[in-house]
Amino acid sequence: MTDQQWLADAEAAYARRQESAAARKTLAVVDHANRINRALSQRGITPIVPAAAPAGHTALTPALLVEADPEGELYSVHADWDESEDEIRLTLGHYWNEYTGLRPGRLLHTVDDVVEARREGPTAKPEPKLTGPGTWDLRQIAEDATRNIPSDGTSHDAGEITYLLSGVAAAVLCLVDASPGVDGRP
Repeated sequence: MTDQQWLADAEAAYARRQESAAARKTLAVVDHANRINRALSQRGITPIVPAAAPAGHTALTPALLVEADPEGELYSVHADWDESEDEIRLTLGHYWNEYTGLRPGRLLHTVDDVVEARREGPTAKPEPKLTGPGTWDLRQIAEDATRNIPSDGTSHDAGEITYLLSGVAAAVLCLVDASPGVDGRP
C-alpha cells in the first residue's frame, strides 16, 4: 500500500481555498448590500425593502425602491450593484406577467434617475465596441465572458471547469495585447 498523504494534503489545501473563496464572496456581497443601503440613505431614498445579503448565500438581494404600476405602465425599480461600474445600477421589473426577472437600467446618481427609469424601462444592451470596420474588441469579449462565468459551481467538476474557462479568458486577453491582428481579426 502506498502512502497517500500527499493526496490528503492536497485535498485539505483545496478545501481551504474553496472555503476562503466562498468567504470572500460572502463578504463582498455583504459589503455591496451595505454600500447600496448607505448610498440610498445619503440620497434621501427609503427603500421598501433594503438590499440584503441572505445568510448562506453569495448572491445579493437588490433593494426594492418602487413597486410596478401596471395601470400607469410603470416599472418596478430595484437598486443593485454593478461590478463593472462599481456603482449602483437600477434594475427594473416588467409590469406584465410575461417576464418576471429584473433587467438592467441606468446607473443611480440622483432621485430623478429612479423616476426616469420607472418610465423608460430597461436600457438596451449596448452593442460590442468595434475598433474599426469589421473588427472585434476581443479584450471586451473575453472580459465579458469572464464576468459571466458562474464561480460557485454545484459540483467539484463544475468548479474546475470554471477555473479552466477563466484561465482561457486570461490567455485570450494576453494574446489580444500581444497580437497586432490582420484584417480586423487576431
